[in-house]
Amino acid sequence: MTGVLLDEMYPPALAKRLRDKGHDVLAALDVEVGLASRSDDDVLAWAARNNRCVVTENVSDFARLAAQGAAHAGIVFVSAQRFPRTSNGLVRLGDALEALLAEKHLPGPDGVIWLASN
Repeated sequence: MTGVLLDEMYPPALAKRLRDKGHDVLAALDVEVGLASRSDDDVLAWAARNNRCVVTENVSDFARLAAQGAAHAGIVFVSAQRFPRTSNGLVRLGDALEALLAEKHLPGPDGVIWLASN
């Protein structure tokens, strides 16, 4: 199964929460990942090389990259309105990602989906 990379708008604590539940999740802001302040191109390329689906609310840039034919291991788009980056919103985001991962419903290579609420 593909791992997950949370884009830099999401805190490493969210990735840790999902790892603690047994899921293969890293955050771009994890020090060992080293993707803080890197371009979207770099993030998508790193994720593809490491067989990781990117979770992002940066729909315009990542959709453009996918439309231009950038190879990737999958992209999960997140609505900032549905999952705001507040304490409560991040808890709900974590719950929705956990459900997605538990059901193994990540998009395949070059696939794109929107994250649904639980």
